[in-house]
Amino acid sequence: MKPTLKFLLFGLILAVFFSSGQIENPDTHLRLTQSRILLESGQFGLPDDVGEELHGNIAVSTSGRRHMVYNPGQTLFFTPFYALLSCVISDEGYCYYTGAFIVSFLNFLLHTLSLFYVFRIAINLGTTKKRALLLCTLFGLTSYSFAFAQSTYEHHFEMLFILMSVYQVLSGKKSRKGLASGLLLSAGLVFRSTTIFAVPAILILHKNNSDRLKMFAGLSVGLATVLAYNYYRFGGLSETGYSIAWSLAHRKELDFWSVQRVPESLLGLLFSPAKGLFFFSPTILLASMGWRQGFWQNHRRLSYAIFILSGVYLLVISMNFAWHGSIWSYGPRYILPILPFLYLPIIAIEPKRWMFRTAIFAFLGQVLLISVNYKRDVLEEYVQNKNLSEIEYLWTPEKIPYLSQAGQLVKVIPRNVPGNLESYQPDSPWKKEVRTGNSFQVLENSIEKTAINFWWIRVFQWDTSVKARLITIAILLLASFASYKLWKDVKTFWI
Repeated sequence: MKPTLKFLLFGLILAVFFSSGQIENPDTHLRLTQSRILLESGQFGLPDDVGEELHGNIAVSTSGRRHMVYNPGQTLFFTPFYALLSCVISDEGYCYYTGAFIVSFLNFLLHTLSLFYVFRIAINLGTTKKRALLLCTLFGLTSYSFAFAQSTYEHHFEMLFILMSVYQVLSGKKSRKGLASGLLLSAGLVFRSTTIFAVPAILILHKNNSDRLKMFAGLSVGLATVLAYNYYRFGGLSETGYSIAWSLAHRKELDFWSVQRVPESLLGLLFSPAKGLFFFSPTILLASMGWRQGFWQNHRRLSYAIFILSGVYLLVISMNFAWHGSIWSYGPRYILPILPFLYLPIIAIEPKRWMFRTAIFAFLGQVLLISVNYKRDVLEEYVQNKNLSEIEYLWTPEKIPYLSQAGQLVKVIPRNVPGNLESYQPDSPWKKEVRTGNSFQVLENSIEKTAINFWWIRVFQWDTSVKARLITIAILLLASFASYKLWKDVKTFWI
C-alpha cells in the first residue's frame, strides 16, 4: 500500500474510533453558526440573539454591529458542508446538529494530514522509514495533538499550514519554494493570526534572499485578507476585536500583554498540572535523546528554526493574560503548532522495542484523556464552587489530566447504560450556550457531559433509529478490519 493511502486510511480510522460526535466549545459553535448566517444573509455579522458577549469572543464595532473576533477561515471551511446539509435536511435544528456531528470528525483528519507532512519532512531529512515510523507513532498516537484532535478548535489548521510551509522550504521546487511557503502561511493566517509567529523560523530555513522575498509576496495575500477583514468588521486594519471583546466580557480595562507575567505563564504552559505540555505530551521527552544523538549536528539550520519557532510562540503567548486559553479548553492549545517540530529530533534515535512498548502505554494514556468530556471535571468544580479560581485550578496537582480524567471515567461508566441519559440541547440551531436543564442536571445526566466521549457510544444514547445503530456497528467493524490490515502492513518495521 502506498504511504499516502496508508495515512489516509489511518486518518479515517482515528476519526471513526475517537471522534466525539459533538462540538464541545462555544467558539466552534459560533463559527458554525456564522456559516449558517452567512448562507442565510450573505454577510458576516451576528444578530443580537446569537452568542454570549461575556465569553469574550464577540466584539461590537463603533457602528453597533456585532462580530465574532475570529478570523474567517474555519467559518468559510464549514460553509460548503452546511450548504450541502441544508439542501437535504429541511429541519433547521436537525440540520445544525448534523453539521456539528460532521465537524467533530475533521480535526482527526487534520491531525493525520499533519502527521503525513511530519513523515515527509523526516524522509526528506534523510532518515530511514523505520525511524520516520517511530516519529509518526509517537507524534501521531501519544502526543497532545492526538488528544486535542477530539476538540473542534482551529489550531490544527494552523499547525498543518506551518508544517506544509516548512515542507515546501525543505523539499519544494527551487523556483517555487519561496512563494509556496508564503502562500501556505497565508492560508494559515486566514484561520489564525498567530500563524505569523512562524515567519522568523521559516525565514531562517530559506537559504537566499530571493526565496525570502518570494515568501513575503505569498504571505502578503494572507495579510491583506486579514487586514481587509478587520477593516470590514471594525473599521480599522489592525483591530481584531479581541481587546473590545474582552473589555466587554470583564467590564474593565485589562492588561492584555505584559513581559512581567512571562516566567509564571511559561512555567504554566510547560509544567502546570492542568495545562502543562509535559503532562499532556510526556513522550516529547524522548526528543531530548534525538538532540544528543545527532539531530543538532546533522540539521543545524532546521534546529535553529525549531528553537526560534518554539521561542516565539512560548514567549509571546506567555505575555498574554489568557495564555492558558481558559480552564474550559483542554491543555495548552495555543502552542500546538510547535509540537510536531519538538518531536522531530526523534528521527536521530535508533528504534528499540522498549520505545514501541512505551508508545503503546502512552497511547492508552491519551485514549484515557479523551474518554470523558474534559469539561465535566471543570463543570463539577463549578457546580460545587461558583467562585472557582482559574489559577488555583491550573496549579492543583489533582488536575493532572490522567488523574482527573480517570476519576471522571470511574464516575460515568455506571451511568452509560444505553438510553439512560438525556439530551439537554435545544431543538433549534445553536444560538447561545444554553441548555434545557440546569448545570447539575447536565453534569449528572446529560449525553453531552456524562456519555463516554465517543460518537459510537452517543449513538446509543441519542434518540436514533435501529438503522442508524446498525450502520454504526457496521462502520466500527469496517474500521476494525482496516486497522488490522494497516497493522499487518506496517508491523514489519517493528518486528
